[in-house]
Amino acid sequence: MKECLICSTSLKLIKFKCADGHVCKRCYEKVSINFTQTIKTKTKEELMAILESSQEESVDSSFELSRKINQLIFFDDKNQQICLPNHRKYTKESLKPEIYPFAAILNCQVVEEQIERLVKKKKQQLGCIKVVLTFEKDTREIWLIPNFINRDSMAYKTMRSLAANIVTEVKQSKELAVC
Repeated sequence: MKECLICSTSLKLIKFKCADGHVCKRCYEKVSINFTQTIKTKTKEELMAILESSQEESVDSSFELSRKINQLIFFDDKNQQICLPNHRKYTKESLKPEIYPFAAILNCQVVEEQIERLVKKKKQQLGCIKVVLTFEKDTREIWLIPNFINRDSMAYKTMRSLAANIVTEVKQSKELAVC
């Protein structure tokens, strides 16, 4: 029977493949940083390095996931914190997950950039969408549509709705901190 590369417990039905073997669900949660990254191409040494760095960070702050919006933003209602997992797909750069208290949130807004361009001899309205979170000391952007696409497309409308949902949830959390 196979065993987990990290904790050496025997693997049952749920296991996750990496370059050197398999890991159990509990270890996968830790090395994938709360299920935000895949480990398929990572070696045992890389997984152990991730595990050690995540254990150092977990000493600094305990984050209990209460709710989330896709893999974009996580909420901890118990400790009144939000976590930006900073997945490369949404931040345009490689950053580590960041945790902020609800009280540190100054503003959250949807920013839509719009242009008109000729596409296949037709004028089209194009746009991109990001959510801008302003904290006491810095500002973070969550890119939902980083490249210009047709504003009438279903993808654009879906992401606009998701952006509005993020803003609503963040503002509710901010009000929770005030109470």
